[in-house]
Amino acid sequence: MGENQPTLIYLVTCQQQQAAEISSQLDLFGFSVKVFTKQSWLLAAMHGTPPAALLVDESGLEDAPLSQALPLAAKLAKGPVLFISEPLPVVRQLELLRSGITDFIGKPFDLLRLIDRLDHLLERSHESPYRVLVVDDSETSATWTRTMLTQAGMQVAVLHNPLNIFLSLERFKPEIILMDVYMPECTGDEIAQVVRQHASYDSIPIVFLSTETSRGRQLMARSMGGDDFLVKSSDGDELIAAVSITAARYRRLRRWMTCDSLTGLLNHTHITDSLTHEIARAKAEQSPLAFAMIDIDHFKQVNDNFGHSTGDRVIKSLARLLRQHVREAAFAGRYGGEEFAVIFPDTTLIRAAQQMDYLRNRFSALDLQRGDGVFHATFSAGLARLDPGMSSRALIEAADEALYRAKAAGRNQIGLANMAVQG
Repeated sequence: MGENQPTLIYLVTCQQQQAAEISSQLDLFGFSVKVFTKQSWLLAAMHGTPPAALLVDESGLEDAPLSQALPLAAKLAKGPVLFISEPLPVVRQLELLRSGITDFIGKPFDLLRLIDRLDHLLERSHESPYRVLVVDDSETSATWTRTMLTQAGMQVAVLHNPLNIFLSLERFKPEIILMDVYMPECTGDEIAQVVRQHASYDSIPIVFLSTETSRGRQLMARSMGGDDFLVKSSDGDELIAAVSITAARYRRLRRWMTCDSLTGLLNHTHITDSLTHEIARAKAEQSPLAFAMIDIDHFKQVNDNFGHSTGDRVIKSLARLLRQHVREAAFAGRYGGEEFAVIFPDTTLIRAAQQMDYLRNRFSALDLQRGDGVFHATFSAGLARLDPGMSSRALIEAADEALYRAKAAGRNQIGLANMAVQG
């Protein structure tokens, strides 16, 4: 269905039942798990294909003590090494940290919390490069700046004519703008003021670059819309540090502004804004677009019977599946409560329905934990395609109507605009 390739995880344990349970559930969330019970097998695999993360259960290996195997495996690990155990005293935790363990997962462990922890660690270690837009009429200065930042692993675009700023903002979507103060067409602070007039770009950090050393002039420029001021004679390390700090802060702020706090998906405002933007693009390019509305079945009963914390876990489980399995070009968001929305650009209605039905099956197979055991949940979805002359509101209403019909037909199924696909 065009989803991401499974993330490879190695699991060290002598507990076969535990290994089977962890493997089957992680598989549903897009992880591929390989289990090891012998040191020789583990080290050979680590030499060949290091995993994204290594999970080590306290039960250890059959042919070697963990005190011997851990340091060797940790040296070969390219990602986090997590230790699964009963609560440990601080002295033992320190010993394990010195052996290469990076994180601890307590028993009895919650699978969803394990997945959340893996997501957090893997996202932190595989964050995409910062995107930097350099606006500078000087070829020499811009080349030096681009070289320094590119060598530091950032993606850099250079714009010599500041009058084309909005075209670059739209296409490149920078996380920080480095703006020359003095340019032939206009000054940097003038362009900054113009950029700040647009709601879509009013929070992008702008750092001025100039040979200007007057503190008063620097403060004046910052008051016109800039966030910082760097003198062009600054060395490369200072430039890289300043850009990294500012871009990281913007990325965190952007995530808080655009994402739902519980699920990490786009919030209601930004999923609807994204739909409006994608509809405009689809009309301009005459490309197909589909839209889905999702609702967790009998969600009120989950809250009433198991409590709101369990309900939150069900919501997070579905959100995690959407993040993992909705292809990269799509947009997934929490529409409100137990409702979700997915935008499928460049996708026909039938293809989108196939992807959604795949997700429906995987979600219904998840072992969702409650106080005294596990249970299963399902969702229903309604899909609609973008037809000529259709607005975002009309498309949402069409998908919502299809969702209503899917629920009326018995739930746990996919409804299309004028038909239903049984689960």
